[in-house]
This record gives sequence, structure tokens and C-alpha cells, in this order.
Amino acid sequence: MSRLPSLVAAVALLASACSGTSQAVAPDGFVAGDGSTSTIPKEQREPAPDVTAPTLSGETLRLADLSGPVVVNFWASWCGPCVTEAPALQRVADEYDGRVTFVGVNVKDEPAAARNFERDFGVRYPSWHDQASSIAASFGGIGPAALPSTIVLDSDHRVASRLFGAVDEPRLAAELDRILEEDSG
Repeated sequence: MSRLPSLVAAVALLASACSGTSQAVAPDGFVAGDGSTSTIPKEQREPAPDVTAPTLSGETLRLADLSGPVVVNFWASWCGPCVTEAPALQRVADEYDGRVTFVGVNVKDEPAAARNFERDFGVRYPSWHDQASSIAASFGGIGPAALPSTIVLDSDHRVASRLFGAVDEPRLAAELDRILEEDSG
């Protein structure tokens, strides 16, 4: 009988650790993968790093050469939530084509696995290949603490919001509409 209180306490601790009301904060301040969105006021936004790197198709892509708002999505082929969000990201990319640019950052995959992921899930926007996680590291404190993570840059390529965990269409579209409204207002 004396083990029962310990067992109950262990189950309670485990349940509280897994509940949606508790947020796990990574060492760099990120709330890891909980589906939340962190919106940064215009006057507090930091510039994104000027990333120049090869894409999975072998071309070199420079962030500074892209115009307008940019969505940067960090993903990996072995990441279950990345699989879940990939079709939604592509649908939003199609919906906002010509107004917002999408770029993926494939983290830690072999190139063939990453290209297969893009083919299998219909991802048509370019993705940088970041097997060593150097692109993710270049984002410093604004980089991903968990996969997937999405960073939305305003038209000046300053970090406007961070979306933690798998994104869905309404959540991402709301962020993009807010950024586009800033530009038109």
C-alpha cells in the first residue's frame, strides 16, 4: 500500500507535464511546439539574417533577393508534425502567390530524403538544405527550438511572428493577412 501514493504522484506529475496548459520553454526562450503564435510589435522587430545557401534543387537562394513578406518554415522528413503541416503550407503558399514568398529550411536530412518529402507532399516552394543546422543557428534566438517552426518576415525582412508547432491554414493566413495589411495601411 505504501507504493500507491508514489504511483499516484508519478501519474499526476506525468499528466501535468503532458497537459496543454503547461508550456515547455526551451533554453533560448521558445515555447516548444505547442501550437502558439508569438507576434512581435513592429517597433521591436529584429532583422532576419541574410541567408545565402543551396536549395534542395541545387540552386543558390539568397533571402535578401526575395521581395515582400517571407514565410520561413523549418522542417525535416522524419518529423511527424512536419508531414501533417506540409499540404497546408503549400495551399497557403498557392493562395498568397505573388504577395508572399515561401522558403523551407530542411534540417538534418540527407538530400534524397528531403527531396522525396517535397515530392511526396507536393511542396513546390524552394527549401534550403541545412543538414548541419547552420541556417537555423544563424537565426540565433529567433531560430527554431523544435520542429516544425515557422517564422514570418515582414516586407523589410524583419521577424514579425513565430509559429510554434504544425501550422494550419487559418492560423498562417491570419498572420499573413496581418502583415499584408501593415504594408497597405
